[in-house]
Amino acid sequence: MKTQQQLVQLTMATLNGDNEVCVLEYELGYPVVMSAACTVFGKICVTANDLFEALSLIRLEAEKHGYLILCNGARTDAYPSRMSRQMGQVGKIYICKIGKPAQREDLLDLFEPAELRQVGTVASQRDAYEVWLRSLQ
Repeated sequence: MKTQQQLVQLTMATLNGDNEVCVLEYELGYPVVMSAACTVFGKICVTANDLFEALSLIRLEAEKHGYLILCNGARTDAYPSRMSRQMGQVGKIYICKIGKPAQREDLLDLFEPAELRQVGTVASQRDAYEVWLRSLQ
C-alpha cells in the first residue's frame, strides 16, 4: 500500500526571539521516516517508531543549534498516550493536567502551532510527563 507524503511547515525560535522556518516531510507507516529542512541545520532524515518520536529526534537537532520547534508536539504540558504510540500513528497529543487523567477534550494536533512560552526541550517535556504520571498515583 502506497502512502502519501505529508508536508508540514513549522516555526523554530530561540529564546532571543530569532525565528526560522523548518519544513518537515514524512510518510506514515512503520517505521516513520521524517526529514526536516531549514537554513539552521540543513537537511536531516530520521527513522522512528512513530511521528512523536520522529519529531523528538528533529527537535533534538534543533536544540543543538539553540532552537525550539513551536508546535503542540513540543509543549512541555503535552504527551501522546501510550496506546497511540504503540499503534505508531501519533498525530494527536494530550494536554497533561497535574492530578487529572487525560480526556478526549485534551487532545491536540501534534503539528499545530504553539507559543514559545509553551514549548521546551525534549528532556523538559519528558520530565514534565513523568511528574504528571506520578500525580495520578
